Amino acid sequence: MEVVCDTKTDGGGWLVIQRRASAAVDFFRGWEDYKNGFGDLEGNFWFGLEKVHQLTNQGQYELRVDFEYEGTNYYATYSSFSLDGEPDNYKIRMSGFSGNFGAMIDYHNGQPFTTKDRDNDGRSGENCADDRHGAWWYYSCSSVNLNGEWASTRYAKGLYWVDVTGFGDSVSFSEMKIRERAGK
Repeated sequence: MEVVCDTKTDGGGWLVIQRRASAAVDFFRGWEDYKNGFGDLEGNFWFGLEKVHQLTNQGQYELRVDFEYEGTNYYATYSSFSLDGEPDNYKIRMSGFSGNFGAMIDYHNGQPFTTKDRDNDGRSGENCADDRHGAWWYYSCSSVNLNGEWASTRYAKGLYWVDVTGFGDSVSFSEMKIRERAGK
């Protein structure tokens, strides 16, 4: 299995599970793509929900999210992170936030993953993946959407972290990464 590692950020040891740096890869995709992974490991990619589940259920992991918006770098870390398996629609589990901005992603904690062809969100009668032009751990719908439409300024369609970008703008770079917690 090929992987992308970040050996520099916060002491290194990170396995990159998502990167968005351009419009080169369309992230408006279905369940199988998100389950298995897609994209270009040299550029924009999604590692795969099943692989992340397998890793995070063999040890204790932490999550880091980095993004850039209007020339400023932002980060959030969670000292505990895991994904449930496919029978539970890859529910996200995270705790222990620290970062240089708000913990808006907490809104998604405990939520199953939703894609355009598999609606697992908490909103009845509407698929948040369709509405937000992405795929994510939507609740009703989202305060964070880093798999949205690249560079979109349409309301709630882009790559946003709402307390930084609002719903009408996009980050210019995002990366999600995990590493096994030290001493565990």
